[in-house]
Amino acid sequence: MAQVLAVPGDVRHGFAYKTTFNHEFGRITGIAATTMGNILLCDYDNKYLILVDPLGKYLNKLSVDSEPYDMAITSQNIGYITLPNTRSVLQIDPDRLVVLHKAASNDQCTTVVCVSAVPNSGRDIENKVPCYLGVKMYSSLYAYPVSSYNICLTNEPSHTHSYGYPIDPRVVKFHAFDVGTFISCIGGQSYIKVSKWKYLGDNVNEHTVKIETMVTPTDICSDNNGHVYVSGQASNNIHRLTQDGKVLDIPLDTRHGITQPVALCFNQNYDKLYIVNRWGKSVLVFDVI
Repeated sequence: MAQVLAVPGDVRHGFAYKTTFNHEFGRITGIAATTMGNILLCDYDNKYLILVDPLGKYLNKLSVDSEPYDMAITSQNIGYITLPNTRSVLQIDPDRLVVLHKAASNDQCTTVVCVSAVPNSGRDIENKVPCYLGVKMYSSLYAYPVSSYNICLTNEPSHTHSYGYPIDPRVVKFHAFDVGTFISCIGGQSYIKVSKWKYLGDNVNEHTVKIETMVTPTDICSDNNGHVYVSGQASNNIHRLTQDGKVLDIPLDTRHGITQPVALCFNQNYDKLYIVNRWGKSVLVFDVI
């Protein structure tokens, strides 16, 4: 497939359908890739974490005590799984499906909704914040940094206020493009929100992005060219955007089998794109070309 240039220096990936897989999923709500090339899935309805190989062959699964909603795997190959219904988050070794740590909040008004890894944060020891948790506290939601692999869910609101970036309280999924830069899907809305903080405590540069061809955005990821991808569940398509939310194109839609997409991710080498399709019932695999 020929590459199309939008502006000088802008190189876009093309996609070629590879395969589809499912393993009697209940409903997949989260997906992430390990540094070994495997894929980890959150089966919300069946309360499983499911590990498959790069083409979807079943490898293993881990039962969890509550519905896993969202997941992220950092550049250091540490996985974070949110379990909002029990106000907790798991830290795991994703390729071995071993739980390393579990943190929970005793505050009935505090929970962890979503999570995002920061791309390219260092392979062994992170050189910047590797991961943010979307911590909902009362009527606010904060992008809360996980630094040095430590998860701190404290009952003291001042701690979250001091160290977390406040973002829209209706966020259902968000993508941390870099430290202090977040692109969010807003529950019940058909727009995304871009939030950029230069320093914590400064005024935020924030704006909403309404896209007429995208309905019910559900998840966000980015590629190695700095482009952002958003799944439109009700519009049955995948949009490609700049970091500021400008639409570049719609590389995948119903003509490519996209139906009610709910989550998406690239593998660690950016040579495959995975899309959770059919409202969480199957996963499409595309080669990146």
